Amino acid sequence: MKNNESLTVGKVPPELLEQIVFSRLGYPRKEVVLRPAIGEDTAALDLADELLLASTDPITGAEDKAGWLAVKVAINDIAATGGEPVCILVTLLLPETALLSDLEQIINDINDACVEEGVQVAGGHTEVTPGLRQPIISVTALGKTRNRRVLSSSNAQVGDDIVVTKWAGMEGTSILVRDFPEVFEGVLDEVALEQAKDLFSMISVTLDGKIAAEAGANACHDATEGGVLGAIYELCQASGLGAVIYADKIPVLPVTLKVAEFCRIDPLRLISSGCLVVTAPDGEELCEAYRKAGVNATVVGKIVPEGREVVQSGQRFALSSPGPDHLWLARRYLESITQGR
Repeated sequence: MKNNESLTVGKVPPELLEQIVFSRLGYPRKEVVLRPAIGEDTAALDLADELLLASTDPITGAEDKAGWLAVKVAINDIAATGGEPVCILVTLLLPETALLSDLEQIINDINDACVEEGVQVAGGHTEVTPGLRQPIISVTALGKTRNRRVLSSSNAQVGDDIVVTKWAGMEGTSILVRDFPEVFEGVLDEVALEQAKDLFSMISVTLDGKIAAEAGANACHDATEGGVLGAIYELCQASGLGAVIYADKIPVLPVTLKVAEFCRIDPLRLISSGCLVVTAPDGEELCEAYRKAGVNATVVGKIVPEGREVVQSGQRFALSSPGPDHLWLARRYLESITQGR
């Protein structure tokens, strides 16, 4: 079958699974004792005495490098609890318009991300599905704890400092610039364009979670849909506690500010994979541990017994529930621009 040939509706044929999927299963892990094969629908893991961690996430808001992004986002949930990602299960649904080259590109991206993270593809399902406009990728990540300790969001403690790693809105910035290059070529200079696209390389929190666990943090939550403010809100919900957040201290890159301003959105409400929200008794000490590892980190607030308050530009307002991620607001705005041309 040639790369420019269309795929047919239904499960991807076994010969293509063998040729394209099963030959690209990421990094081999000894824990995965039953691996993907024709006729095998279940993965088996031998984790000895460790706790098994599991998380699942779909990718629907990105087009460019969606396979790579799907892996990173799913294993971030494992890393955000201080765990070690081991393997993933992938469900890939392709539209009827998909070509063989589309399947191969997505699988290559998945494989590349797995190799980077030391994670194996342990199973999954791939088919062409009627009614889709673009591929839908859902990844379930499995991992194990370090010393049976889980940094759950519910474990935040009163008095903890709130630390944010890297920068808010990185993922959303990269998605928007990658998916609407014709718009942003007129908004950003060449250096800023490349910087925005390269933010994809920073969306893993595997190292962030490992450092948090080793440094004695109490809780972690990765800032995905809803952005940094959404992540802090969810952490408060899980722990039943409050927070005071100093929004002006939340780190945001200049290129993200430019993209957000152009798209008329709030970068603190923009999907932010790669940015980990951590609570710890001594935030400055934790930030120093991050800096030694080359990870930007900033203390942005405090966990309190009750009340959720954001302080920004001298004003105070209640921290509200996340609502729709501002990525979708930006996409609608950018689509209206491109359709009007």
